[in-house]
Amino acid sequence: MLVALLLACGKGAPTAPAPAPDAGPGWVVLYREDFESLAAPRAAWQQDTFPDDGPYSDNGAYFRAKGVVPPQAFRATVLFGASGWLTAESYTRSDGAAFTERFAVVVDPANPKNHVLRIASPAHTDATVIRPSQPLPARYRISLRIGFADFGDGVPPNGYKDGETAEPWLPDDATTQNGFYWLAILDSMPRPHNNVWIHHHRKVVLDSDNNVPPWMEIWDGAAFHPDGRHPLMMFALDAARPEHEIYGPPFISWSAGAWQPSGAIRAVDAYLPREWYRASIERSGDKFTLEASGRFKYGGETTYRATIDASSAFHAAGFPDWFMFGDPHENFYVGSVLYDDVQLEVWR
Repeated sequence: MLVALLLACGKGAPTAPAPAPDAGPGWVVLYREDFESLAAPRAAWQQDTFPDDGPYSDNGAYFRAKGVVPPQAFRATVLFGASGWLTAESYTRSDGAAFTERFAVVVDPANPKNHVLRIASPAHTDATVIRPSQPLPARYRISLRIGFADFGDGVPPNGYKDGETAEPWLPDDATTQNGFYWLAILDSMPRPHNNVWIHHHRKVVLDSDNNVPPWMEIWDGAAFHPDGRHPLMMFALDAARPEHEIYGPPFISWSAGAWQPSGAIRAVDAYLPREWYRASIERSGDKFTLEASGRFKYGGETTYRATIDASSAFHAAGFPDWFMFGDPHENFYVGSVLYDDVQLEVWR
């Protein structure tokens, strides 16, 4: 468990006291980062040595068999937050790139007295993710605020300059997809990789992918309609069906108040670009619960909440849980998004 690992290293939980003896069992805040006292950590870029994270990693067996050679690139990895409980890892192909252009503490555009984290990808070949520095315990709740996303709008050129591709791992036109992760649980340590890698390591996800032409449907309160503009997706990866070599396991999407048929790609609503939202993922034993709150295009001010048996989710058993947010793709996505109030709770 994360708690045991931290205590073994002499690192205690700094943000919340244990509940009073008569308080009974319940959720306790283990860590919280609000970015009010955080200065952007110093980061040194290192030559990318292509971490071996399985067959779909950048220089993994799947791509080597296809003759793919990963490009020269650079990585920076830094711990931050109380007791270094969070890790930021960034990737770029630009020698001498500024880490602060990818990870920066900035003033909240909705409240000048508040400070927030800005994650940005100046080029679609940049990627930055935030993860915990240790795997999650068996029971946890991770939550954060997310907003002011600027990762395209599902209309050409979709936030790109135009002409960008997903090479060398895929020959695709990268401009057809642009987005970011609100919050996700993976089965392996999250870090920047080609987009195929993450498709094979997700368990449950809240994310947005602005796509053109649209390949998903959004529920508008009355019906589903094809639309790739500012979607919020809430989904689990189906453990019962085979993985596709590029896309991974099929989606089980939450939309229209229910879990949709496996393989249906359906968004729960559309986000608004200059709004703050709260997102959370909870794991309690054999259940995952996903939640998103805020003012949406179709639902207005509302909360979407969905619970699914963990046994339905890909790699839910026998694999660790790691949370992740940001832009993990080294061959897609360009833009920026803000995060705040990242909180990890454990059950005691």
